[in-house]
Amino acid sequence: MGQDNKKIALSIYSFSILMMGVIAIAGGMGVIAQNFPGKDINALIALPSIPIIIVTIVAGKLQEYIPIKVLVVIGILCFIVGGILPVFMTDFSTILIMRVIFGVGVGLSQTLSSALVGMHFEGAERQKVMGLQTSAQMIGAAVMMFASGYLARFGGWSGAFYVHLLAIVSLIVVLLCLPMDKPLRNQKGGNAPAEKVKLTGAAAGWAVTLTIFFFAGMVLAQFLSLYIGTHIITDDPGAAAAVSGWGTMIFAIGGFLMGLLYGKLNSAAKNATLGIGLFVGVAAYLIVGFSATVPVMIIGSFLYGACVSIVMASVMTATAMSVSPIAIPLAIALTTCGQNIGSYICPYISTAVAGLFGEDITRNVFIFGAILFAVMGVITLIWGVAQNARKPAEA
Repeated sequence: MGQDNKKIALSIYSFSILMMGVIAIAGGMGVIAQNFPGKDINALIALPSIPIIIVTIVAGKLQEYIPIKVLVVIGILCFIVGGILPVFMTDFSTILIMRVIFGVGVGLSQTLSSALVGMHFEGAERQKVMGLQTSAQMIGAAVMMFASGYLARFGGWSGAFYVHLLAIVSLIVVLLCLPMDKPLRNQKGGNAPAEKVKLTGAAAGWAVTLTIFFFAGMVLAQFLSLYIGTHIITDDPGAAAAVSGWGTMIFAIGGFLMGLLYGKLNSAAKNATLGIGLFVGVAAYLIVGFSATVPVMIIGSFLYGACVSIVMASVMTATAMSVSPIAIPLAIALTTCGQNIGSYICPYISTAVAGLFGEDITRNVFIFGAILFAVMGVITLIWGVAQNARKPAEA
């Protein structure tokens, strides 16, 4: 990897830590709720999903006309402004407005980080950087969730929002290391006509794949605390909430470690990597869904972090490979949009389907997720094995 690409990779990692920033204040939600009685506190995490979906739709197109570095800086600034200003506010409605601005920043970070990997790296190098980008995303989530709980505990409800100051580090690294490339439509130079940006059926297929995955992909984040309070720690809501926070952080650590290993896994399994990741998700959800002790639940959470890391890196890499270089940003944006749509409707779909299995919703949502992952795993594993067999034959 050349010196320039090393700087680009460092820039990507630096703002990839913001990609799961929506749940950064999760550790302090209990303290925040105490200070806003009667308010829909869950909106602080749910509301940013709306601008994220919108931004991921338009970001791919914006990259054709605006330098990506400019868009990245705008995204980080929105993250900082929308994330920090609630510290100085007392009106809940105004705080929600800030969360909308914050969502714009998260949406740009999600789309642009993966797009930059696809544009600047190829082959095994792309696999490695995509895996490390996922690791950065996961470790950023773990650090922010852990820190927000302590900041809220010792600094009051507003202290949880100080965790967003982490983005200042991202801003400095991006300003120093990310080159100011021309907008995609101007990169040919001279009077040569700009290449037309075209999406492929494969790109659309990968977007649908990630959307379906996230129909159940947010079950752990949405239902883990409820499951623990119902099946593991039934007599102490405070302890159940604390253990849930640790479980979510272990999920992020599992994703971080798998991100470090993703390049090696993909080199060995190639196109079968996605199917392997989905079956890791099957095991993870079944372990969590039938756990009766905290250590067993922790194992399941760790494995699910590994699953998400494998699936995200595999799908984003495949998306970038499915289109021409100039269309990579738009294809990544479409796939990221699918991810966020799936995440947003996950609790509604999973709860509805889980109700068909019986009354124990908190367990049945994990069973539903395991079934969905298993079906996807069978399909993608058969496809991956076939692709692996075909390429040596073609060579």
